[in-house]
Amino acid sequence: MITFMGKKLNMHYLFYMLIIGCVSCKKNPSLIADSVQPPIETPVTPDPPKPNPPTQEIIYSQTYELGTGSGRLTIDGKSLNIDGNILIKVKGGKYDGISISNINGIKGSVTIQNDGLVSMTTGQMRLANLNNVIITGNGTTGIDKGFTFTGNTFRPVEVDGVLNNFTFQYASFKNIGDNVITYKYIEPYNGSEDSYSKNLKFLHIDCDNTGQFYSGAGTAENGSILGLIKNIEIAYLNFQNSPGVGSVVWIGNAENYDIHHNTINNINTANNNHNGIFLLNGNGKFHHNKVSNHQGNAIRAFSFSIGTTPKSVLIYNNIVFNSRKYSAFEVQAFNYNIMPGKSTYVHAEVFNNTCGSLNMNNEWQGNLVDVYGLQGGTCKVYNNLAYNLPAPYVIAGQVSDLVPIASNNLYFKTYSDAGIVNEQSFNLNANSPVKAKGIASPLLSDDFYGNSRSATPTIGAVE
Repeated sequence: MITFMGKKLNMHYLFYMLIIGCVSCKKNPSLIADSVQPPIETPVTPDPPKPNPPTQEIIYSQTYELGTGSGRLTIDGKSLNIDGNILIKVKGGKYDGISISNINGIKGSVTIQNDGLVSMTTGQMRLANLNNVIITGNGTTGIDKGFTFTGNTFRPVEVDGVLNNFTFQYASFKNIGDNVITYKYIEPYNGSEDSYSKNLKFLHIDCDNTGQFYSGAGTAENGSILGLIKNIEIAYLNFQNSPGVGSVVWIGNAENYDIHHNTINNINTANNNHNGIFLLNGNGKFHHNKVSNHQGNAIRAFSFSIGTTPKSVLIYNNIVFNSRKYSAFEVQAFNYNIMPGKSTYVHAEVFNNTCGSLNMNNEWQGNLVDVYGLQGGTCKVYNNLAYNLPAPYVIAGQVSDLVPIASNNLYFKTYSDAGIVNEQSFNLNANSPVKAKGIASPLLSDDFYGNSRSATPTIGAVE
């Protein structure tokens, strides 16, 4: 068993949060958009979204059955014989707290799964120093989310120490009065393998009326790089009904984030800050997400690359509609994130998104993307479909001196003018004027529903 202690936030982290809160809003962006009038093409009916591909079955060398179904459960790797692939089954019941720590699966993966419904209404799941560990709530047939947290008032899942090669999946959270998953990793990065956290996955999780789903840390400024996470994936998150959440996901320093197939609905009805629903610092991909009935940019991509080689931020195949305030996306970089020999800029590409009815209170310009300076990087904006934006409509809004490279974007007054059948599926009808009017890209292989793109792709998220 380990003893957990509260952590003090690093001053760099607090300073960085103050800077984010003071980022100025958009002022009179210039207009950059296309007005192509394409002919009618034959429709393609999309299939339903495809789930994660099945994982290879793990052969376990040993199985532990732990827990009594009540009280507090401690799983400490120091007291277990971990040799090869290990399965730990947690007996179903209502727990006051669960601690999982000091597991280093260097000889195989360690899977911790439910055996029945494992629920918590008080206490926390505390995680610390885990490597090659999978915590999964799909261990019992007929139970979709086998780890449930309901009514917890303080950080139901909190991490101390370091996570590497870690997966947390098939869990649900409801009526949570605080952040859902908190990982305040702020260790200094020096380029070595043990100076960053890597390969984290948070998959198939439901949140209803909760605080921030993922609360991270990390900075890259003033000559120091802290809390770097390489390869973090957040996918198949269903997050809804949170009136004041602000940012659903906040990551301070990430290389190659992969944010995809998430559904966000009915949030920030009581929040008027300039929110990034996904506020991501670093570089990576944001794709196949659906954000609706909200306030805030779907993503605020605050962009930089660790090292001297520029990396990319890719925003594609997303559907964003009915925002009370702010544009669909934002890309931006700050000079304090660019440190010679340690970090550099990114190139951004925003393509094949469908966005409509943005900034419906008309307080700000409702663009498909707000393009700020990228400290040396370029921004390409193409193959996007927009409708019902506050006049004058803008696809790529130039907010600073960086001029977006815009092409093959189409705007319509209403979604029906674009040939969209409805604002539930966003399927295209037989007479849609956006078919086969995009430009080919090596970065684009499928659409929002996983259907293959044609050689000359359709404008927007749905092929």
